Amino acid sequence: MSDIPDRTAAYLAHRLDAARDLYLLALALGERGPSQFGTLIQEARLHFINVIEEARSAGLDTIDIQNMLATHNIDLDDTIRPDLRERLDELLRAHANPR
Repeated sequence: MSDIPDRTAAYLAHRLDAARDLYLLALALGERGPSQFGTLIQEARLHFINVIEEARSAGLDTIDIQNMLATHNIDLDDTIRPDLRERLDELLRAHANPR
């Protein structure tokens, strides 16, 4: 990873974080079918895979990508608009405790 400029590494770290967060949100909120994930989860997964491939094309290997994802937090407070945060919490609670 030392061959990658710092600015590029920071950009890729940002993209990987966002793609991971999007995938986690899709897993939490997305519909699941009898034998496959729903379209929201599938699209988020494809996006995550594409961002990983983008990082590989830029010169990162699997360990570099793994380390980038491991060193960045998954706190969604910085990635979700405050006005949507309450609604997301409500949806997550409803998903975890269906009535």
